[in-house]
Amino acid sequence: MALSLFAAAEIVLRLVGFEWQPIPERIWVGRLAGGIPTGEVVFDRFVPGLFTRDALLFWRPVAGRPPFNAAGLRDDEETSTHKPGGELRILALGDSCTFLGEPLPWPDRLEERLNAAARGNRIRVLNAGVPAWSSLQGRRYLLSRGLAFEPDLVIVYFGWNDHWRATSRPDADFEVPGESAVSLQRALAHLRVYQGLTRILKGGGKPESGGPPAELRARGADLAQDADRQPFRVPIAQFEDNLVAMIDAATAAGARSALVTAPSTLRSSRLPDYLLAHGFVARQGEPVEAIHARYADAVRRIAASRRAILIDAERAFASRPEAADAWMREDGIHLTAAGIEALADQVAHDLAAAGAP
Repeated sequence: MALSLFAAAEIVLRLVGFEWQPIPERIWVGRLAGGIPTGEVVFDRFVPGLFTRDALLFWRPVAGRPPFNAAGLRDDEETSTHKPGGELRILALGDSCTFLGEPLPWPDRLEERLNAAARGNRIRVLNAGVPAWSSLQGRRYLLSRGLAFEPDLVIVYFGWNDHWRATSRPDADFEVPGESAVSLQRALAHLRVYQGLTRILKGGGKPESGGPPAELRARGADLAQDADRQPFRVPIAQFEDNLVAMIDAATAAGARSALVTAPSTLRSSRLPDYLLAHGFVARQGEPVEAIHARYADAVRRIAASRRAILIDAERAFASRPEAADAWMREDGIHLTAAGIEALADQVAHDLAAAGAP
């Protein structure tokens, strides 16, 4: 009887066109009503179906769906967790600045350079960059999965998403559900009855306590206007703690570490529309370039204190203002093809100077 009533309700709700997403299924390049982005379809407006929900990491690549290999790395070549003899591995952790790149991202260009100069061992650079990831997600990935690839060197390149404004609370404040709970929730989310019950229980979709007011969530609202009242996704103390944890984990596994400062031409006087539209930055308060500089200084400080290799791309690019504009995209965050080549050159140079990998 109960099953018949459930089926009838499901049919009626579908016939009347009812639909409501009980779990955020897509992110607006990082910021969602209700909290941290946990979209099953991350960046769906750009590249559909590349990412899926993950209990620990919030979202992750769909393994085996190009450009990801079966190990979930951006690579045309498959990668086993067992490292073949005579192979040196570098694991590149990062966000869209590591994932993106046309025709190829910087880890691929780095691999080309290192192998051209190598004598003997083959060097593979594993691209574990995931768009919109913060250092917390990089830390969790490294400790739970990344070290299984037996890297000889771990390169860490985070910063941007860490100091974007969160919708309600920092990344680390969100509970980590069990993987089975996430899988069940994902399956139930397709049922209209489940959607309806969840909407009722959540009060018709009211924002959670501590989040921005409802008017800021409306389509076309100026999320940047009050963004300075929202916390950073990863406050700087947590950012430093994440860097230390990744270095220490790599060291314990017998790998060296390198930290990259994120180059930038971003200025508060010329902020990209999408940063403002989604509340990544605030219209008032501390300038975004000052915030970014503080996070870059944290990278330098942690590299020095933990004796990690420092790849100071932020200062290197800033020292070449005549070239920096050609190396950075218009958003001042991501690298152009020329910038990718410049970064790969610098990483290769700094690694060689440090005797790594």
